[in-house]
Amino acid sequence: MKSALDSFVICAAVTLLAGLVYLSALHNPFVYDDYHTVVANPSIQDMRNLRALLLHDVTRPFISLSYAVDRALWGSAPFGFHVTNVLLHMINVVLLFQLARRFSEDQLVAFSAAALFAVHPMMTEAVGYISGRSEVLCATWFLAALLCGRRWLRGGGARWGVLTVGFWIVALATKETAAMFPFVFAAYDWLTTPEDEGEKRRRMRTVHLPLVGTAVAAGVVRLAVLARIEYPGQVAVHWPYILLDLDVVRRYVSLMLTPNHQTIFHDVTRIDSVFDPRALLAAGVVGVIVAVAWRLRRVEWLASFGIVWFLLSLVPSAVLIALDQGEPMTEHRVYLASCGLFLTVGAAIGWIRGRVEEASVSARSVASAALALVLMAFAAETVVRNAVWADPVKLWRESVDLAPNHYRPRLLLGEALLDKGRRDEAMEQFRIAIRLRPTDSTAYVKLGRCLADVGQFAEARRLFLKAVEIEPRSGAVRQMLGALDRMEVQLKSDDGRR
Repeated sequence: MKSALDSFVICAAVTLLAGLVYLSALHNPFVYDDYHTVVANPSIQDMRNLRALLLHDVTRPFISLSYAVDRALWGSAPFGFHVTNVLLHMINVVLLFQLARRFSEDQLVAFSAAALFAVHPMMTEAVGYISGRSEVLCATWFLAALLCGRRWLRGGGARWGVLTVGFWIVALATKETAAMFPFVFAAYDWLTTPEDEGEKRRRMRTVHLPLVGTAVAAGVVRLAVLARIEYPGQVAVHWPYILLDLDVVRRYVSLMLTPNHQTIFHDVTRIDSVFDPRALLAAGVVGVIVAVAWRLRRVEWLASFGIVWFLLSLVPSAVLIALDQGEPMTEHRVYLASCGLFLTVGAAIGWIRGRVEEASVSARSVASAALALVLMAFAAETVVRNAVWADPVKLWRESVDLAPNHYRPRLLLGEALLDKGRRDEAMEQFRIAIRLRPTDSTAYVKLGRCLADVGQFAEARRLFLKAVEIEPRSGAVRQMLGALDRMEVQLKSDDGRR
């Protein structure tokens, strides 16, 4: 009874901590993709129109549904959307605590894993960024499925199997990362059960193989949608990008260990040779991680399982990189994967506790103080990150400082400056973006709009014509040229009346 009460108190304290560090994020504005996923999303304006909700993003219907619920409850301001993100993160902290406690039967392991997950600054992009909802909500269903799956494998009955599969399906309808659940679930079963090899193989055939087969089929369907509907004619496998995948994993691990230089945009340059120092370093780091997982599988299965979970959860984003779709590296993609890494760290802390218990009282005090200091440092950094996200200009200025020679942060900093009424500064960023990437039409259009607004029609026309030259099929740019013609005619008419 006392143990159950202690677990409840510890879990409640960690969950409260997760909410406290994100209080400062609740009043943050819409940023970047939020304007597409929420502000300009017509499907979430009327919850009664289920067809629009389900078809707006056919592969992630539960995300649109969650946004529609927020809008109905809170209105169109960002506050309510942030509240839901933070509440979901708190729920995930509870689920991870319960998962770690059941896996390890050790409250310190559970506390360490959940507390690090609660306050780690690498979680800020998923939790504090409204468009990171897909990661946070997917993790909720994923963790719930794993808890139910554990009960199912331990003889809980068919109803737990139904719940496991049900939560997994909902997770799949939230974000594609959930396709890795059957692999993570199978790894858990293989690593943890003390039964004979024959029983393990039987479950692999009867339980895990059907789930894995379903996941593979779902992955094929998702790729077909991507290649034929979302980006027709633009999807192809770029095999050299496999090296880039390894480098991105290395950078994620580095940021998890020392979360310095976080940013909404990470500049990732391609690697063309296996002998490139970055490729060798990345392959070495990932190789060491895999070797550690293999070595620990019989010594400390939870630590090994956590590493496997981490690596498997990054596979879907690695596939996107290989297909050259989306940004190669974004911090919110680590959210679900980090749960595995925190299990590994929690298991390591439990192992360290076992060693220091044999030492002096002062050694135990030092170990406890070190953990407390790490949690305090991460919590403070999370609050600082929330403050950066509170100001879009500061957020994109940070990206420009870290990637000064990439055109995309310049474009988005220009947009943020324009939203603040700082047109001259915005135009300077658009000009730099053009210099950095003269073959992209976006900066020409944005700069042309600014010039048209201040009456520099000739220069605006030149920029719009350049954009048409780059993208001849762009109807939007041609419409702008028509609007520019009308503005000039109106201006001449006004001058004539005077």
